[in-house]
Amino acid sequence: MEELGFGPNGGLSYRMEHLEENLDEWLAEELDNYLDDDYLVFDCPGQIELFSHVAMLRNFVEHLNRKNFNVCGVYWLDSQFITDVTKFVSGCMASLSAMVQLELPHVNILSKMDLVTNKRDVENYLDPEPRFLLSELNEWMAPWFKKLNKSSIEEVVEYSMVSLIPLDLRKESSIQYALAQIGNCIQYGEDADVKIRDFDADNDDDA
Repeated sequence: MEELGFGPNGGLSYRMEHLEENLDEWLAEELDNYLDDDYLVFDCPGQIELFSHVAMLRNFVEHLNRKNFNVCGVYWLDSQFITDVTKFVSGCMASLSAMVQLELPHVNILSKMDLVTNKRDVENYLDPEPRFLLSELNEWMAPWFKKLNKSSIEEVVEYSMVSLIPLDLRKESSIQYALAQIGNCIQYGEDADVKIRDFDADNDDDA
C-alpha cells in the first residue's frame, strides 16, 4: 500500500489479483501438502466487493473445484448488525449477491449471538413473517419505494433465498449444528471407508 500509494481497498484488490495470477503455481503447491480427507478453511476478507463485483474469488473457487475439492461458502453476518428490518434486508441481499456470484452451496451464519443482549429482537428475523417485514420496511422507507420493498421481501423471505443459522459460541450444540450444516453441503466424510468390526463366534450366537 505504501509503495504503490493504495488505500485499504485498493491494496486488498491488488493482493487478491496477485494471488489469482499465482493459483497454478504457489497455491497448487500449497494444496499438494494436504491429504484427501483434510478439512480446509479459507478465511476471506470481509469486503463485499470481492464477492459481488469482481471475479477473483469465483476463479479461486473454480480452481479448488478443478482440484476435486468439495467447496461450500460460509457467509458470516454479525447478529449485532440485525437491529431493524432495513439492516436485515441489506445483510440478506449482500449474502445473496455472494451466493449468486460464487455459485456455491451456502451456509449463512448469524454470528456473535452470545453478545446479543435482547435475543428476541434478533429471533424475529430467524423465521420472519413476510407481511410483518414488509409493513416494517414500508414504515422506514419513503412511499415511492413500496414496489421495491415488496420485491426485496419476496426475494429474501417468501422464496427462502437466504436463511440464517444463529451461532452462540457458549453452546456446544450451536457450534455442532453449524458444523453439521457445513458438512452436509460439502458431503464431508461421505467418502470415508466403512469400518467393520470383527465379532467373535460367541457374540454371533448370542445375536
